[in-house]
Amino acid sequence: MQHALCLLVADIAGIWTSQGGFMTADFNAELHARPSIYFTGPAYVEHIALMPSAPPALHGSRYLSDGGGSEDPRTQVEHHTEFVTITRVTQLSTDADEWPVSGFSVSEIAALVDMDAPRLISRVGILVLGNPPEELGPTLSKLGFRDTAASSIGGGAAQVCSDFRVQDDHTSRVLLFNRDLNAYRLGRMVRRVYEIETYRSMALLGLPEARRLAPLLGNYDKNLLELTNRNQTTPTTEHKKLLEEISGLSAQIISAAAETRNRFGATAAYAKIVEERIGELRESHVPGFQRFGVFVARRFRPAVRTCEATALRLDKLSHASMHLLDLLQTRIQVEIEHQNAIQIQAMADRAATQVKIQRAVEGFSIIAISYYLLSLLKVAFEAADHAGYHISPLVMLVSIPLVIGAVAISILRVKHALSAHA
Repeated sequence: MQHALCLLVADIAGIWTSQGGFMTADFNAELHARPSIYFTGPAYVEHIALMPSAPPALHGSRYLSDGGGSEDPRTQVEHHTEFVTITRVTQLSTDADEWPVSGFSVSEIAALVDMDAPRLISRVGILVLGNPPEELGPTLSKLGFRDTAASSIGGGAAQVCSDFRVQDDHTSRVLLFNRDLNAYRLGRMVRRVYEIETYRSMALLGLPEARRLAPLLGNYDKNLLELTNRNQTTPTTEHKKLLEEISGLSAQIISAAAETRNRFGATAAYAKIVEERIGELRESHVPGFQRFGVFVARRFRPAVRTCEATALRLDKLSHASMHLLDLLQTRIQVEIEHQNAIQIQAMADRAATQVKIQRAVEGFSIIAISYYLLSLLKVAFEAADHAGYHISPLVMLVSIPLVIGAVAISILRVKHALSAHA
């Protein structure tokens, strides 16, 4: 029984693979698609996120070869859905007394990603040092930090500091003191820090769109209110013009929603990742400093909520315009049905009049035919009287109702036959 079950599972797996389904190896590879660069000791980590003019064709990560020495930089290129990131870790022999100079040149970056004029999304420099000093202030001042946020992260295993200011080379600087993180935990912790900056920048790409749409949404609201009021007072003769205006406004709103739907959707997704990465830091308070994650969240969430509110407003405007369009179409349909009812009633009245006329004509026809037949009978009786055959006047009197009845019966039978045939 167990042997047969195993064969059945194997057959199903073979069928699934032959039909283009994912194999177990594909699922397993996805779990390892974005590994961190593991390292120990003092180091300088540079992380750059670029958005190409077209979505990246590749996905996953690839490591570039290095010199093999302990101080040779290690570089990792990752292809995401919308952007590409480059991460380089340069080992330092001792703790740095000043901020390291970037090891990336513009030409080298372009060669690594093989893109034409990519858009810079974020650039983060993380200086990893040893144990934090007793007083952070002098060290931060020496390295040029101002208004710094700091947190103890990883359950107290490290400390992260940043003033979130972008330098002249577009780099946002982060200082990380490592107490007792090993190479694997340190690599993952550094990855969380630079992913917070990267995904925060990607999420904020929706903010310019929200600001651009703000005045347009105000105009859409105003126009929709005006058209709604006009819908209540517009006479029947102007329905067509009003319908065209509402249709035009609805098309504009739907077009704006379609243009920004993906961007606002991406903003929500990236914001969720930022919140998850902040939670994974497991940060705690450093006396005298605002927490790293709190600083990011307080300035980041309002922007995300602006994008969410804009997307929601667009959606509501779209539904409202479509609802107004449906109301107007319903009103027009009711008016058309009313006009049709009037026309049908008029046709019914004309048909009834025609029936009455037809009945009157039938009555006149009976009288005329009967009169004609009685005239013939009278001529026949008179001719017989002149020929010597005297016919009693009583016969003439009796023939009058008989002729009229026969004519009426004949006309009614003809009418009935025609009705049955129709």
